[in-house]
Amino acid sequence: MQIQQIPRTAVRTGFRAARLPLKAAETIFRRDDEWLPTRAYETVESRFKQVMGRAVHDDELVEEGILEQAKAGQLGKAATLESQAEREKERAAASFEERRKADEEQRQRVAKQAEESKRAAEMTRAEETRRAEAAAAKKARAAKKARAATEKAVAKQEHQARSAKVKAERDALHEERRAVEAEKGVREADKKVEAAKAMRRGNR
Repeated sequence: MQIQQIPRTAVRTGFRAARLPLKAAETIFRRDDEWLPTRAYETVESRFKQVMGRAVHDDELVEEGILEQAKAGQLGKAATLESQAEREKERAAASFEERRKADEEQRQRVAKQAEESKRAAEMTRAEETRRAEAAAAKKARAAKKARAATEKAVAKQEHQARSAKVKAERDALHEERRAVEAEKGVREADKKVEAAKAMRRGNR
């Protein structure tokens, strides 16, 4: 075994042992290499390997540290991009939700205005119907009153006509009786005159 392999093996073994709690946490929380504690640990591990590799002149350990640092950097960038994408997604979702809410509020306002307009139109129609019915009822009452007045006037005229006819008939009967009485008086007077003449002729 080369002398450089001794610290390299010790470093790897030490970091594997130190990473066991982190591995357990990754399993429990179902995290991967992009988890922030994992990336922080790997960054420290990669830098420590580079320092130790240079100290013991182990180029393989230095290269391993550089590669792991590059991997951690890429994972960090990927996590950053993913985080940015997630934030953009959240902003887009929030913007969409705001537009949806605004559209829903606008729809509700339009529906409310339409309902209010409908109720106003119905109230106007109901008022117009009520006024029309009231006017028709008023006209009907006026027509009934006029008809009653006309019927009363006609009845009065008929009564007056009947009364005038009865009076005329009564007057005519009275005149007829007077005429009969007068004619009777004339006949009686004629009889008296004839009787007087007869008596005068008898006395001669």
